[in-house]
Amino acid sequence: MNADPRLVRALVACYPARWRRRYGEEYAQLLCDLRVHRRPLLVLDSLRGAVRAYGGALMDTQSPITVLVWAAGLFTLAGIGFAKLAEDVTDRAGGGYALLVAAAAATLLSSTAAATPSVITLLRRRDTSAGKYAAVPVIGAVVWYGMARLAMALSSGHEVHSVANVTAFALIASTGIAVVFSTAWAVAAALRRAPVAASIGRFARLRPVAMMSAAAGMGITTVAALIWGVQVRASEPAGWNRHHGLVATPFAPSWVVAVVAFAAATALAVLASRRELAARR
Repeated sequence: MNADPRLVRALVACYPARWRRRYGEEYAQLLCDLRVHRRPLLVLDSLRGAVRAYGGALMDTQSPITVLVWAAGLFTLAGIGFAKLAEDVTDRAGGGYALLVAAAAATLLSSTAAATPSVITLLRRRDTSAGKYAAVPVIGAVVWYGMARLAMALSSGHEVHSVANVTAFALIASTGIAVVFSTAWAVAAALRRAPVAASIGRFARLRPVAMMSAAAGMGITTVAALIWGVQVRASEPAGWNRHHGLVATPFAPSWVVAVVAFAAATALAVLASRRELAARR
């Protein structure tokens, strides 16, 4: 062994399980031969490769619905942040916010409809092993609630920019992100157990339409978020750079981050829809 075995194992473990089963041993030997423990740039290259490998697994054409699930997870996260951002300024934004809420609701309904064929397939198969994934969102919700209570206790009686309040926000935000994406992972893993070919009947024919509707809803939400920000800017120019953003930070950067997140979710949903259509040709 020419390299630190713990480092090699850690780097290989960063790759998806399917990739490790196929290439893991050879890659581990390659890292050892290249003396990865003495080459920091090689460590970074390996980590970048892991990110690309997960991207490939995510974009697996055999299961475009999993891509939509991840898009919905990112969309939900952006929506939570946006709702918090809009708490104090909704009444100044005219109809932009109402359009955003309607489009977001339509998006989530369409995403649910897109997943319905796989859910029906799982129920017909009585695949009990897929049921374990249902525990993930439940456990996540309990953990998030506990962290929220802890954060409230930490921030009580402290200034907005105090260490205690910032720590409380970091706890809620990090836990929320973890819960959303762990739920997306669990749903995607469960849905992968029901291939598109097994989802027969009229429900299966609705999936491409539902996926395109979800992508369209995300796109409309993104545009509505842009319009909303412009309306807020027009109604109160002086408040554009005031600390109305998340954790009393400037409003504009928080708004930009939310819009970018919505746009990224839209791009993923469009890609998922295109791959679903291509798989059915």
